Amino acid sequence: MKSDCIIILFVKAPIQGHVKTRLAANLGAPMATGLYRCFVADIIHKITAVRLPLIIFYDPPGSLQMIRTWLGNHQTYAAQTGNTLGERMEQAFQHVFNAGIRRTVLMGSDLPDLPGENLTRALSALDTHDAVIGPSADGGYYLIGFTSRAFTARVFQGIRWSTDTVYQATMERFAEENRSIYELSPWPDIDTMSDLLALMERLKETPSHAPETAAYLKQSGMMGW
Repeated sequence: MKSDCIIILFVKAPIQGHVKTRLAANLGAPMATGLYRCFVADIIHKITAVRLPLIIFYDPPGSLQMIRTWLGNHQTYAAQTGNTLGERMEQAFQHVFNAGIRRTVLMGSDLPDLPGENLTRALSALDTHDAVIGPSADGGYYLIGFTSRAFTARVFQGIRWSTDTVYQATMERFAEENRSIYELSPWPDIDTMSDLLALMERLKETPSHAPETAAYLKQSGMMGW
């Protein structure tokens, strides 16, 4: 890792029943898994397009060969470790900071049409702030980042993950730790059928914002263009 900044992308192996389980309840596991593959392809393209360094933290830990076959040998990979989402995020940050990175942003892979400028703005904000966060509509957040100097594991501890209190509790931890934080504009991640329907409406206007996802939805017959 020669750059002073990097994007951490959390990715799951595209195993049916392991990814997008809420969407699978409506669409079936094969289609939900196919959509997930497209989400990941689109967000990696966004990161590449804005020329940001990337490290992919994958789950489960034993799936590296599957991940490499899917996303290629040219990427940098590390296994997610820890029992909870908070532990996995904390340890991912520690991994890159121990390698000498100064500014790091971590994001999930359920954001196929996230504007690339949100990523560049997040890293730029870390030149003047201790941390950065991007709130999501469901009460969580889609992105979080730190400088190595200001990193605190407290923001990942005692959080009730997968609830609508995640963002509020995280902001309270930042305040308790006296960290300056830059808030990005909200953006929805795609977890539920209503999230997917809203994404489809956006892509009807601008399919180029998530071309792999848009093409998959069109091929499936869900979007009649």
